[in-house]
Amino acid sequence: MTLIPAEPHPDVAEPQATLETAESAVGNSSLLPDPRSLLIIFWRRIWTFVIVFAFIMGAAIAYATFAPKLYTSTASVLIEPRKADIVMPKEVAQPDQAAPADFIDTQILVLDSAQLSEKVVAALGLTEDAQFGGGASDQVEAPSPAQIRMRLATSAQRLQSAVNIRRAGQTSLIEIAVSTRSPAQSARIANEYVNQYLLSISTAKQAEDQQENAQIDSRLGQLRGEAETADRNLQMYKIANGLMSSEGATMAEQEASTLNQQVAASRAALAERQGRLAAARRQLTKGGGGGDVASALSSGTIGALRQQEADSSRTLAQLHSRYGPRHPAIAQEEQRLADVQRQIQLEIDRILSSLEAEVNVASSGLSSLLSSQSQSRSKLAGNASAQVGYMELERKAIAARTIYEAFLNKSRGTAARDGIERPLASLSSPAVAATAPSSPNVRLAYLVGLMSALTAALLAVALAEFLDGGIRTKLDVERRLGARYLGAVPDVESTLDGLRSTEEPHDYIVSHPLSTFAEALRSLRASVTLRGNRRPKVIAVTSALPREGKTTTAVSLARTLAMSGASTVLVDCDIRRHSASDILLEGREGHLLDVLAGTASLESSLLTDSATDLKILGTHRSPEDGRDLLAPSLVGPLLAALRTQFEYVVIDTAPVLGIADARSVASQADAVILLARWRRTSLRAADTALDLLMGTQAKVVGVALTMVDIRKFGSTGQEDVYGYHKKFKGYYVN
Repeated sequence: MTLIPAEPHPDVAEPQATLETAESAVGNSSLLPDPRSLLIIFWRRIWTFVIVFAFIMGAAIAYATFAPKLYTSTASVLIEPRKADIVMPKEVAQPDQAAPADFIDTQILVLDSAQLSEKVVAALGLTEDAQFGGGASDQVEAPSPAQIRMRLATSAQRLQSAVNIRRAGQTSLIEIAVSTRSPAQSARIANEYVNQYLLSISTAKQAEDQQENAQIDSRLGQLRGEAETADRNLQMYKIANGLMSSEGATMAEQEASTLNQQVAASRAALAERQGRLAAARRQLTKGGGGGDVASALSSGTIGALRQQEADSSRTLAQLHSRYGPRHPAIAQEEQRLADVQRQIQLEIDRILSSLEAEVNVASSGLSSLLSSQSQSRSKLAGNASAQVGYMELERKAIAARTIYEAFLNKSRGTAARDGIERPLASLSSPAVAATAPSSPNVRLAYLVGLMSALTAALLAVALAEFLDGGIRTKLDVERRLGARYLGAVPDVESTLDGLRSTEEPHDYIVSHPLSTFAEALRSLRASVTLRGNRRPKVIAVTSALPREGKTTTAVSLARTLAMSGASTVLVDCDIRRHSASDILLEGREGHLLDVLAGTASLESSLLTDSATDLKILGTHRSPEDGRDLLAPSLVGPLLAALRTQFEYVVIDTAPVLGIADARSVASQADAVILLARWRRTSLRAADTALDLLMGTQAKVVGVALTMVDIRKFGSTGQEDVYGYHKKFKGYYVN
């Protein structure tokens, strides 16, 4: 059944007015739930809340009390930033750089690897530890290598579950937190993790350096050979092609340059000699005799002869002045002068011949130099074509030499850095034994348990309230069923403040007429009889399902009417179970079936209740044949006769949903009370029962709740009288 407000049944008396009255009594509507309503729901489900809360809180307390205590110790490793290379020049070396985040993450994975865990297990002998290795083995024979490997791997996996490796914020610190049952063991394992990590870094670095050095040495020898081969090929090419050089130029270039200089000098010398020879010849042409030739003038021999000539001329002049032309001394001196002048002329002729010889020699030398220059130029042109190959070989030689020198410098730098490089990581702070357990955190366990217990208990209350489809409150009757609310009949024991009742409810109402239970029945009577201008005389009490307190309520209502002084008769029309008859007849025979069958008179069949003046028309047996004795044609006349004799006729009928007799009887009553057991009868069942009764034109005056536990605060809603029950306790005598 969908829990939505049902449309008011047309035969239910004044349902709309009752609904409007209830809504007006509640007050202004609000989008937020009424806190008092929530409190009522909580109080109604208090045991659900207590049980769930106690269970979860007990679980938290048990965990905090009995869970194994773990102690956590933390060691930290500092990942060193990259330092500048102290071997390389400052202009080449890189500045200090911090370790990148991905590098630190990689080191965390290394620390958390199975290989490192196995090294720690092997170093500390944790395969024999109770927590990680399962304790000492009882195996007599020595384990095989495969078994040892398996135990080592198993212990490493268990160790990894006890280790938490994390980065400390955004720093270069890596923290290794180990949780075990022993504080000393936690610190020992954490420190061993650091030791094994640093050892693995050192070992890996040494292996890397050795491999790098071996590769550099191997490559260095290869490059050295390549450089030497390139230089040798270059020199051989130079020799083969005559490209031997000196002072930055090849031999051919130097030879050509020298020849050029010599040709120029030779040409200058030739021109000079030719000029001197030409000048001498011009002097001879002019008749100078060659005496004024520069070569003659500069000759010592000519000078000496000139001196002799002068002396002889002076002597001859003196002789002429003394002697006559025929003087032998004058002839002798003239002969001497002629000899001197002839010698001078011979010397001048020799000098002129020498000048011609010098011109010829210079001309021959120039010709030789020009021939050599031509040959040198031819050779230089050949060297130019060979220079292209020379330059290619030179580039190869330079490249091979550069690579070789680079590797040589790297090798020298590696050798220089050996022993002075800073480590990649270092121990920042060692782990120390914890003084208090880290798990379980008792305060946190209690706090989480408390919050979880409160949350789960409140959710359990909400879930129980949501899943509870039973009719609980006055509003359920008025808004969901659309029926008039007649009141609630409490469970007797709920009115006794923890005491147990020794009487049945129908007897308790007689012995305690001022009790809460009796007042509830009087309130139900008033709700039925004091409505409208026409007072109903025939009141049928029915329910949707069995065991909803129908018979107890019918008997108690009938006794209440009788105790008020009104003449009342109870007709037990639940002829199949006849529970009312069993209560009131006390072993006497009832003749309702005979009266309906016409075999007994009404007056003789009426019996009197032993506790009150209530009359009873009941039966002590179920019908033996299939006759429908509760048909309207038979029940109608009976009820008409009872109307004339009694002020009230109370009918106990069978449940509506299972027995058709109930609808037949209810259709003949002036007022029908539909009972619903508190929190047990579902809205679907009650709504279906109302529909069936409406189908027979029964005059349903409303719905009443039975067996209500009024100890639960606001059990039927704060709009009902039991919401204020405690305020009126002094008015009742229970």
